[in-house]
Amino acid sequence: MTKPGCSTNNTNNDNRDLPPGSLNVLQLSDPHLFADPEGRLLGMRTLVSLQHVIAHINENLPSIDLALVTGDLVHDASPAGYTLLKKQLSNLNTSTYCLPGNHDNSKILNASISGNPINSPFSIQKNGWSIILLDSNLPGSTKGHLDNIQLTRLQACLSDHPDHHTLICLHHHTVPVKSRWLDTIMLNNADDFFAITDCHPQIKGITCGHIHQSFEAKRNNVLLMGAPSTCFQFAPKSTDFEIDNKSPGYRQLTLLPDGSIITNIFHLNNFTYSIDRSSSGY
Repeated sequence: MTKPGCSTNNTNNDNRDLPPGSLNVLQLSDPHLFADPEGRLLGMRTLVSLQHVIAHINENLPSIDLALVTGDLVHDASPAGYTLLKKQLSNLNTSTYCLPGNHDNSKILNASISGNPINSPFSIQKNGWSIILLDSNLPGSTKGHLDNIQLTRLQACLSDHPDHHTLICLHHHTVPVKSRWLDTIMLNNADDFFAITDCHPQIKGITCGHIHQSFEAKRNNVLLMGAPSTCFQFAPKSTDFEIDNKSPGYRQLTLLPDGSIITNIFHLNNFTYSIDRSSSGY
């Protein structure tokens, strides 16, 4: 059902009553906060857009079991920016788990946000599901990379929980999204990643940030997803850097006990903002 003040896209229009044990998960991505609360990116105050998104979630999705924030958390990677992020995420009133993107500093992130209910773990086990959070940050690059530590831990977690349905989260997209400029900065060792994941049938979904837009595809019956940003969106299938007209948004996922996933995209309808559309990047 579409709620006031938002628009939705459903990948599954099944309106059945959800079975006991279903896990209601929120995915936020790419808030791009700054140490300065007045900080702007392409003219948009990213703190204000995140605040509007969180207010909308609290009004329309009150029963979130946990939240995932999939990278590019703080654009200037500053300790003060992560402190500001932690304060905003505490308004979700649920356990919240963060992973870094290419604009983040993993060490500063972990040092700044550790502490329940906001944390940056490697994996979560809940209601028969494993949720794995990978660090695809490649310092000094906008491309993503999973180093041997991340790949080894991924393999170990999958082997340790073979009977858990699994959702994998990372910042960078693992398959092309048919946007030329974005696909030059995707995960640069996706073959190494898929060499592991293709061998584990318990994996049901892989979700990312980075692309600032909704994206869905399938690989070997695994649902591949991308989330909109809580600030501005990139134009889909664009050749060069281009901003879309869509407003701030987020993804909601329901993880069912049988391993299936119901997911929805929300964009704010009543959010007014100005943005520099002449920019060739940020």
